[in-house]
Amino acid sequence: MTSKTQVTAAAILLAATTGFAVAGDLELDRTYAAELKADAGARAVLNQGNLSNVEVSVGVRFSYDYSSVDGRATSDDDTTMGFGIKDAMVVLQGDVTDNMHAKISFDFGPNDSGAGGAGTAVLEDAFVDWAVNDSFSLRVGQFVPSGSAEGSTSEYKIMGATRSVVHEFLDTPSWTQGVEARFGGDTWGMAVGFTDGRNTASTAFNSAAEADFGINARFDFYSSSDKGRFADQVSWRGSDSAWRIGAGFQYESNGSTNPSGAETDDLFYAIDATYEADGWMVRAAFYGANIETGTEHDNMGFELAGTFFLSDQWEAFARWDTLILDDDAGAGQTSGEDTFNFLALGANYYFVPESHAAKFTVELGFSLDETADITGAGDVGVTVFGAADGSSGGSSGYFLENAGEDGQFRLSGTLQWMF
Repeated sequence: MTSKTQVTAAAILLAATTGFAVAGDLELDRTYAAELKADAGARAVLNQGNLSNVEVSVGVRFSYDYSSVDGRATSDDDTTMGFGIKDAMVVLQGDVTDNMHAKISFDFGPNDSGAGGAGTAVLEDAFVDWAVNDSFSLRVGQFVPSGSAEGSTSEYKIMGATRSVVHEFLDTPSWTQGVEARFGGDTWGMAVGFTDGRNTASTAFNSAAEADFGINARFDFYSSSDKGRFADQVSWRGSDSAWRIGAGFQYESNGSTNPSGAETDDLFYAIDATYEADGWMVRAAFYGANIETGTEHDNMGFELAGTFFLSDQWEAFARWDTLILDDDAGAGQTSGEDTFNFLALGANYYFVPESHAAKFTVELGFSLDETADITGAGDVGVTVFGAADGSSGGSSGYFLENAGEDGQFRLSGTLQWMF
């Protein structure tokens, strides 16, 4: 029953019961009439000028995590474990006109923008894509700027339970506000953006959190015109062989406009490649960051990963990460060692073959070096060690250890569902 029918039926029933005799009835009738008019007007406003094809989708990633560390930086207990929501997304999207498509999303779990907490709705995407012609479009609003392939991949379509450690430390997905121009052909794609800088979701134009300006760019070259197959980190059984290679950067300048702070120029860059075949794939990425915040320093890292389907529904994966931090003591990046290695092994079970709608992931991770040496002065990347998954701009799933201790492992079981 529609809201209009419900209100009308209520008005008729009330009038019949009181016999239309009481003076207050006339006032009630006027009230109901006003509500009906307002309801109809609201519907007209919401449906006017678009194609009325709004779609709502929901995604949840729920996990149980176990971590064993020989003495944590904030506690001498070795074990940390418990349930948690990695993501709880609500997404609305639809066509505004025949060449404009809009999207808005909210995260109710620990979020990737570094604001809010579990159970609090945090605005993430809020943009419109305007297809100017077949090869050129504009993205306007709030979005994750194009920089690395992994940063542009949904957390629901990544290989394991978490993104790679080097990506979370050096190139964590973060939302910004701005405009991004996108160009493309059958076997290539390019994006160039002008923004407020990294991690500036839902900020006002005069916010101190914003950079003076940010510029990002990304270029990809593909072996075939089926570019959409690289939107996830999997290659289904029966897939043809294909590859993609790309590079991107994000640059931001601070301190020259109000409200001004220290004058800094930060640069983040990535080079990555993927090869996919019949039921297996390999990918590699190199990340770098030149950061002037605090004392100028250069950090870098790389990852090598692969997946292989054991059956139509079981997929095994492995990943090796190496994080190389600035060994200049003045930069405050490390107090001892400057190279850190991490290993992830696991498997995915797809409840429906060739679909991410329902998936269970088990992942075993190992930290092979002493994370206590990561001091991270002036570098937000250090927050990914010990932060809740998805919070403070990201999480590696590992903790900072007490000095003199090295070696820790983590076990994660994550169930995701989308509808």
